Amino acid sequence: MTPRAGFVIVPSHRVFVSFSGGSNLKIRLIDPAYDDPFIAHSPKVIKTIWFARLTLTTLAALTPSHIDVKITDENVEPIDFEEDVDLVGLTGMVMHAPRAYEIARRFRQRGVPVVMGGPHASSLPSEAKAHVDAVVIGEAENIWKGLIEDLEKGRLKPFYKADAYCTMKGIPPPRIDLLCKDAYMTVNCVQTTRGCPHQCDFCHVTHFFGKTYRCRPVEEVIEEVERLDGEFIVFVDDNIAGNPPYAKELFTRLKPLKKKWASQASLTLTRNPELLRLAAESGCVSLFVGVESLSSENLKEVHKSFNQVDRYEEAMRSLHDHDIMILAGFIFGLDHDDEGVFERTLRFCEKNRIELPSFFILTPLPGTPLFQRMESEGRLLHKDWSKYNGATVVFRPKLMTEETLQQGFNWVCKEGYSWRSILRRVFHPQQRFFTRLLSNLAYRSIAEKTPEGQVPGLSKMLQRMNDTIPLQNTRDLIQAVGVKIAEKRLQIEQKAADTLKLYSVYNERLKTLVVRLEGSIDREGAKELVKRLKKSLSSRIERVILDFKDVGAFSSEAMGVLSRKGFLQTEEGEPWLAINVPGKNS
Repeated sequence: MTPRAGFVIVPSHRVFVSFSGGSNLKIRLIDPAYDDPFIAHSPKVIKTIWFARLTLTTLAALTPSHIDVKITDENVEPIDFEEDVDLVGLTGMVMHAPRAYEIARRFRQRGVPVVMGGPHASSLPSEAKAHVDAVVIGEAENIWKGLIEDLEKGRLKPFYKADAYCTMKGIPPPRIDLLCKDAYMTVNCVQTTRGCPHQCDFCHVTHFFGKTYRCRPVEEVIEEVERLDGEFIVFVDDNIAGNPPYAKELFTRLKPLKKKWASQASLTLTRNPELLRLAAESGCVSLFVGVESLSSENLKEVHKSFNQVDRYEEAMRSLHDHDIMILAGFIFGLDHDDEGVFERTLRFCEKNRIELPSFFILTPLPGTPLFQRMESEGRLLHKDWSKYNGATVVFRPKLMTEETLQQGFNWVCKEGYSWRSILRRVFHPQQRFFTRLLSNLAYRSIAEKTPEGQVPGLSKMLQRMNDTIPLQNTRDLIQAVGVKIAEKRLQIEQKAADTLKLYSVYNERLKTLVVRLEGSIDREGAKELVKRLKKSLSSRIERVILDFKDVGAFSSEAMGVLSRKGFLQTEEGEPWLAINVPGKNS
């Protein structure tokens, strides 16, 4: 299972159901498919890159042995709606809700009771209850046995919620024997931890599992791994290295087993050299890491500032140095994203040879702080849950129109898995070249189904306006506080940067370009800045704001150049507006 939100529980009402008597109860657990022409995966893709989920296999393992339990993953096999069954159990994320409700309707028409759990039902239990007989809110481990007992008595409650989060000790091995094993890349999936120590605003994990991070006894994990056939394992943790001492013990115990494994972790792992080394030595061959954004402002606003943008490239090198393939997630549409974000992100992936970048549109999932904020701001476009899929714009972005965000996303998905981009990212000295290539081909087949998009028109200009301009002459620089610097270069470097950095953001809705300057400005730097600013003017940019707040030093000649060209205007109403100008009131 995964994430959850606010809910109303009405335990006093009960639902009476009947089931076939005489023989053992029959339960069918169903994982609904997501039927979308651009997102649904073919059997070949599933076989290449998908691993089995543990939600229903864990639930099956918790089912008493006298009950006949079976699993259907609709992504790989059809549902038998005429099956003789006493209970249907459904799970699903937000985008699966409409299909889950349809499945429930068809079984309930035959008088078969249906129970639903998972992230969406846990977030909106009252909504789910309108479509099913019972709703499981949150984790099912502590309530599943009681739910079955109620079923046997013919008295299902409308809502089930455990009084506390389950312990990770003594969880039975998942029933992977109930899956169509040959349909997936692997069914060798193991969970070592549950939850995440971080609390990012957009993530369902903390909402579902609470602000907890729980670890299974390492001995139990090792025993489960030893029972699995084959050399490759997927640890389905949300953050396998969230507790470094535990992860260290786990990786140390895994080393003698000679397994290869993949999982998910935060980039903080790369800042712990010993732990990263142990991960590699224990068999880690690939990790999914949530990079999310190249903007520190974005990361701060969604409470993910533990991702350090200035250390991204170092982090990618560290993973590659340990022969770990990188699957990186990026989110578009955060509040500081303008239309230059798509190309900027793709070039970052290519420069750092990220083998499998995954691109998503920011999606406010019910129950998360992000959803609550956007709903209160009136920025949600609708609540058609089938569109809350990470690939469709469902909210009003701050700096872009909905169309620009969708078009840019479609473009980056296609361009990111073009042959040109694949060659840039995949051909490097790391091992397992064919694994990387085959995975990219599978992702390419998905990207090819994406609707056509286009890189936003101002993308190239925005790349030029997010750049560094080197200084040519530092002798005549004046500190922003007005003291002339006449000493040697060493002293100058102590007081001012030897470059001028441009940080630019374009607000499409206001047709305004904001350029924040940082560092120092000499005459040549001012001339280059003027040149770039003039090229930025277009029918789409009606106003340019220059912010000098972080300019540490400047030359009088530089300020003269900017003044003569009209870039130091401080009066509202002008197409150029300068703020925080040295020596002037802002």
